Amino acid sequence: MFWRFVVGAVKFRRRRLALAFAGLAVAAMLATAVFSLYSDIERKMRREFRAFGANLVIAPVGDARTVPLQAVSSAEKLDVVAAPFIYTIGRITIGHISDERVVEAGVDFSRAGPLISYWRVEGARTASKGECLAGITLAAHFRVALAQTVTLASGPCTVRGIVSTGGAEDSQVIVPFERASADAAFRDVASLVQIRADGERLPEVRDALSRAFPQAEVRVLRALAETEANVVMKVRSAVLLLSVVILLITTLCVTGNFSELVLERSKEIGVLKAIGAAEGRIATLLLSESLVLALAAALTGYAAGLAIAYWIGLTIFSNSAQATPIGVDFAVFMPVALMTLLIAAVATVAAASRIWRIEPAVILRGE
Repeated sequence: MFWRFVVGAVKFRRRRLALAFAGLAVAAMLATAVFSLYSDIERKMRREFRAFGANLVIAPVGDARTVPLQAVSSAEKLDVVAAPFIYTIGRITIGHISDERVVEAGVDFSRAGPLISYWRVEGARTASKGECLAGITLAAHFRVALAQTVTLASGPCTVRGIVSTGGAEDSQVIVPFERASADAAFRDVASLVQIRADGERLPEVRDALSRAFPQAEVRVLRALAETEANVVMKVRSAVLLLSVVILLITTLCVTGNFSELVLERSKEIGVLKAIGAAEGRIATLLLSESLVLALAAALTGYAAGLAIAYWIGLTIFSNSAQATPIGVDFAVFMPVALMTLLIAAVATVAAASRIWRIEPAVILRGE
């Protein structure tokens, strides 16, 4: 009986059911795109924010010039990226320019990669023994070119890269950490330690390091940390609002469509009531029919939504070296299917209230 009812509806009311199917499929498609992006976008956004460098630093306090190098290993035990940096005054000799003062920066390139990924570099991004990087302003001032050898107080070094950041690095000569440490006569200390932690873990990491190193200042770089938190929260709010709007609009559209469908099928309903069918049974029949339609729409919409989410993900994060495409995720399909079924159920229940107002005698007389 049920399948005859469904087949009859598809055969004789194809247009009305097609509209209902389209509405549910569009809702499922949009929900899939939104949920797929939401489930993946926070992780990708946090990865993108990592490219902007450190959001936490351990710096000297008062008259102190250094912090313990042990802070690096302590930070790494908290599952964050950490690297030491040294800053000292060096002297450079190149061509006719002799013994000029420059800022010499020491970088632990083996650890600092994720913290300096925002550097724009012509040439190599790292320097090993006997090599260095030159800031773009310093290179222009001293007319330094790639592969050229310059002489520092501790000996010659070959320029392997020209660095441009728009910051202090543009005026520095950057050497391996061990060389700068020897030039500054430092031992087991650093000028500061830069750290990159997930935004939601910043308070936890800061408090742990503050307790471990009370003689140093553990400072959050507010501009970057707050920007990351604000952007992620705004994305969450936008996704939630969009989901609610999709749910409301689709429910209204499908409810109107199903109400018209009940009116069109009033003769069938009248006949069923005339032969003794209870209103609740008829409503259940209509509900079952709409749920089958909703399930088919959910599958169709899910497939289309995945394609949209995939395209949006590639468009937004196309410049990310670690970008991964959005794929099939049953953790997304389940809420999409449940939402589609819920919309169909609510719309059917609202439309089915007309069943109780249909009088079989009136319908059978053709009135």
